Amino acid sequence: MKGNDTGRDEVMFIDYLRVLFRRRYLIGAVTLASLIISVIVSLLLPRQYASTTSVLPPQSGSSIGIQALSQLQSGGIGSLSGILGQKTPIDVWQGIIRSQTVYDSIIERFGLRELYGKNTMESARGALDGNVSISLTKEDILVIKVYDTDPARAAKMAEAFVEELDRHNRELVMTSGSRKRAFLEKRLVEAKVDLVRAEEAIKAFQGRNGAVKLDEQSRAIIEAYGTVKGELMAREIELNTLLTYAAPTNPKAELLRAEVEGLKGKLREIENGEAADGRGSGAFIPLKRFPELSLQFARLFRDAKVQETLYELLTQQLELARIDEANDTPTVQVLDHAKVPEQKAKPRRALIVLLSTFSGAFASVIMAFVLEYAAALRAASTSEWRRI
Repeated sequence: MKGNDTGRDEVMFIDYLRVLFRRRYLIGAVTLASLIISVIVSLLLPRQYASTTSVLPPQSGSSIGIQALSQLQSGGIGSLSGILGQKTPIDVWQGIIRSQTVYDSIIERFGLRELYGKNTMESARGALDGNVSISLTKEDILVIKVYDTDPARAAKMAEAFVEELDRHNRELVMTSGSRKRAFLEKRLVEAKVDLVRAEEAIKAFQGRNGAVKLDEQSRAIIEAYGTVKGELMAREIELNTLLTYAAPTNPKAELLRAEVEGLKGKLREIENGEAADGRGSGAFIPLKRFPELSLQFARLFRDAKVQETLYELLTQQLELARIDEANDTPTVQVLDHAKVPEQKAKPRRALIVLLSTFSGAFASVIMAFVLEYAAALRAASTSEWRRI
């Protein structure tokens, strides 16, 4: 049985060779045509140069996405962690680079619609997308490669993508430090206006009533009240700012609430001469027991002290917020800057010719067997018709 199978295989192989021999001119013509056409096409294709730039992945500790996720979890919404955890900051960066906004900026910046010969932005985006390659290494380094017929323009476009990524990343990612800094800047301006108004009120009062002098005990009480009141207002501002981006159960929010309650107790003790538990402490003389004229001046002096303390504390908080913002804002750190390429990246003419010629030869062999099979069917059909 094995001998018969071997003999049959040899006969089939010889038949295949006969078919190839009979159709040799067809195979040769198709293969030669593929060779000539591929050479012509490869020579007509414009040279393209590739410029590559790479950026380091963002620090996860400074990512607003990670912070938002931790805040949601602290608020009892841990079910979202699985969804948000699937997206990393580097994925977001890839999305920014591939966005229409960035593509349109690059197209307008380099006049790519005219360069690519496209009438619409949609077609220009498609052409640009075909000339941009974005990939990640195993170390999560983002690699941006841009192809262009001009090597200098390819390098500039690669650098432009990094610039656009950095700019849009800063605009789109509003960090907690940024929100806090913006709020404190606005509040500090208001506090300065209030401080100036309080100082002017004291000046006007003294101009109307002459110099009014408080004794040392009264001054100490008023200064203590102003300091505590200013600290209370500053803590309330800090708490309200924190609650704009953090959950109410955030540990820092709980700590600020405790501080606010403690300061309110101290303020009540100074103002009414009572301790936090409501009993007289004797430590302070109630402000309401001051003489009338001294009381008016004391209130003005107290308001000025409050605004002064608030202004100082807000200034300190603003500086801390600016530091937090600098540490919290994700920035693009370039590992390899784009350089002007010296050698073309494509077309790879030898590979094009080789693959095209091989494909033509393979197609011609298939065509030869198809034609041979069709000829055999026609011959069998003619012989059957003649017998009938």
